[in-house]
Amino acid sequence: MEAAWEAGERLRACPPPIEIPVEIPVETQVATLSAPLPVLTRRSVLVGSAAATVVAAAGAAIWRYAQDVELYRTKLGERRDILLADGSRIHLNTASTVEVSLRKDSRRIHLVRGEALFEVAHDPSRPFLVDAGAAKLRAVGTAFNVRIREAVVELTVTEGVVAVAENVAAVRRVDARHVAAGDGAVIRGGAVAPTTLNPDLLRQRVAWQDGVIELDGETLSQAVDEFNRYRARPIIIGDPRLANLRVGGRFEVDEASKFLTAVEGSFPVQAITADDGSILLVMRS
Repeated sequence: MEAAWEAGERLRACPPPIEIPVEIPVETQVATLSAPLPVLTRRSVLVGSAAATVVAAAGAAIWRYAQDVELYRTKLGERRDILLADGSRIHLNTASTVEVSLRKDSRRIHLVRGEALFEVAHDPSRPFLVDAGAAKLRAVGTAFNVRIREAVVELTVTEGVVAVAENVAAVRRVDARHVAAGDGAVIRGGAVAPTTLNPDLLRQRVAWQDGVIELDGETLSQAVDEFNRYRARPIIIGDPRLANLRVGGRFEVDEASKFLTAVEGSFPVQAITADDGSILLVMRS
């Protein structure tokens, strides 16, 4: 909205010229009609694009206002707990965005990006519906974690039962696929693949709530991806031979330096800090 306001101020500062209609004598009308049409200039196109941006931003804001939608987000490295008016809680992980609309007949949540754990207050008259990428989820009196990954949506159920489907209509049906506590699923393009989770893996998936990254046999590439979720300056694997090394340990989300020290002490790996603050992992010579 701030960007839209600024664009509007710029448009107001440079309004287009106003053309005043003038009566044209009949004898000159033919010549006037045959005159070449005005040519679009780069300036006029840019002004039109800016105006369209303002209208789009204002339209989105009006839609949110009309739908009583609340927007919550976290910055890179930030975690946030949100208490909703119905008593439910949303725990947002790093770099995540969620939209919340509490209505008389339903509670609708849109996880726009990132990861969130939902603790749902029991209210059978208002189903708790979550839209996350390709996944549509419904829960009543339960707790579950949703993470939007690059290729799939990952569901982890810690309490109760969650219904999973490809659209809102299907997720409301009694025959929708259900995932119970202790299990999970990955969803992509209408396909729902249930997964059975052991207690260790279940704890590992939600350890971020305590500000912790748990590693138990993940590849170095997977571990680096987890730490990079909380870092402005990434860790980069510079040698593909290192990507599949298996690592383990428990670290705070901001303890990448301790993780790298452990990796250097366990493998022939050298961590080199670049001028921009990023860290390059190469094979130690």
